[in-house]
Amino acid sequence: FFSLAAAGRCTPALGAGTHLVDLNSGGLERRFLLDVPAGVDVGAGLPALISMHGYSASPYYYSLLTGTARYNEDQHYDERHPTAAGSFEYLQRGYKWLVALPFGTAEKPSPHCCPANASDAACRGGTLLDQSNPCSWNAGGCCGTAPDRRVDDVGFVRAIASWLKSAMCADDDLFAMGFSNGAMMANRLGCDAADLFRGIAPVEGGIELGGGFAECRPSRAVSVVQICGAADGVCNTTIGPTMATWAAAAGCALSTTPTYESAPSHCRR
Repeated sequence: FFSLAAAGRCTPALGAGTHLVDLNSGGLERRFLLDVPAGVDVGAGLPALISMHGYSASPYYYSLLTGTARYNEDQHYDERHPTAAGSFEYLQRGYKWLVALPFGTAEKPSPHCCPANASDAACRGGTLLDQSNPCSWNAGGCCGTAPDRRVDDVGFVRAIASWLKSAMCADDDLFAMGFSNGAMMANRLGCDAADLFRGIAPVEGGIELGGGFAECRPSRAVSVVQICGAADGVCNTTIGPTMATWAAAAGCALSTTPTYESAPSHCRR
């Protein structure tokens, strides 16, 4: 996957752009999208983000929702407002890191986590959900096919992390985030793969124990930014216990201090 020059320099396997990478994990053929930023020395070592879509979504839908990957020709991008929500260049221009967007598991084969009758362009456009054959993550107690089959998604993410380091020269600054079921998976990674991640940023999903995920006992403290909408029933039932778990793991008090408040938002540390 990579080569080393005489001076010990790493040469990345892929250049700038968005790539579809196939990877064997646990005997299963899995895949992820990889975004490699332009205008930066990738071989010198970049931080990496592994970012997971929600239930019934795809990496294309999720990246359009969150702006974690770069613009591609099938998705809307307003050059007049490059930092607007949904404009993919914003994160990449500002932070210049590697972004891996894995595909979850569906009951029937679904290589792109899109409806079976969708064209490739429509799928990449990022506006389609597949609720008839939804892709999901084995976050423990949720959701869908992945936990039912006990899919080893922690092992899959570990394989991605290993590939990013060996093939793309990624440094040790590795982070995980996700939305909804993907956020639950990010929480599980903080519990079961704390040795890999410096921090996690789950959005609208907490720790979901169940199946083969009986308890959260991270091997070390990780930084956590947890986002939960006040009216979101998916995360509100677990946000309290989730943050208590992370506070205990970090040796922090359960009391919090407001850091920012506005009409729609309340941030606490």
